[in-house]
Amino acid sequence: MLKVIGAAMVVLAGGIAGMQLAKYYARRPRELKSMMGALLLLKTEIGYAATPLPEALTVIAKRADPAVSHFFHTAAAYLHNVPGATAVEAWSRALAEAGRTMALREEDVETLQDLGASLGGSCREEQVRHIALAIERLKASAASAETDAGRYVRLYNFLGFGAGLTVVILLC
Repeated sequence: MLKVIGAAMVVLAGGIAGMQLAKYYARRPRELKSMMGALLLLKTEIGYAATPLPEALTVIAKRADPAVSHFFHTAAAYLHNVPGATAVEAWSRALAEAGRTMALREEDVETLQDLGASLGGSCREEQVRHIALAIERLKASAASAETDAGRYVRLYNFLGFGAGLTVVILLC
């Protein structure tokens, strides 16, 4: 009886590990789409409403999808609370914190870093152009992420349970 319970726990642990890996692949497309939506809001706030960047980031933090609102809230809070802080510093700080919680790949982070380098340091039209470019690059990443999710979510789910079952067979 204990062997059966132990075997079930090993298979379950392998399955849970596989599901955790699969969750990353499933989250990434959603988060990229949420980021693109938030950047569209930022583009509107900067380009059409002419909202100053700290206030625009605060508005985006309130209106964006919860998956990315923390990113914009962190950047806005840094600009509001740190005297003399630049937009680049705030954006980098938010990106460093979001990198730990979001399912972003290195190319996604680079796209957002490139955008952050242009925010607050150029005219409105130039910032809007950089935001549009970042959105286009994120669209390509989102399409790739959709493909990866379709391929790897099921794969990692099966591999997790399969690896647990293999361990049980080898131990018995």
